[in-house]
Amino acid sequence: MTTAPLSPDCLIAVATKTGQQIDLHFGHADDFAIYAVRNGTVAFLEKRQVEHYCQGGHGDEDKREVILRALADCRALFVARIGGGPGTRLREAGIEPVDDYPYGAPEASIIAWLASQNG
Repeated sequence: MTTAPLSPDCLIAVATKTGQQIDLHFGHADDFAIYAVRNGTVAFLEKRQVEHYCQGGHGDEDKREVILRALADCRALFVARIGGGPGTRLREAGIEPVDDYPYGAPEASIIAWLASQNG
């Protein structure tokens, strides 16, 4: 008999090129690393492919909406940088844009952010 894995407390998306740092601008990400937070621990879950939003200095609204749907179950999105328009649209969709930890390690940054939220 197998048991189903426990549901995570929340999911967090991270814009990362290397997997080791939060090192991408929102508009330049071709995928997002998804981390599951469960009982105070953070673990990589999966990558979600998207088409990057930034198109030579301006954003593609259709691609932004696809990204929002891809991240709809995430509580937050960690990025190195994000513009005001995309940040507002993420908040409206219930996803908190977090750019306070550029070049930080994803797991440690997520734990620090969650601690600041419960603070």
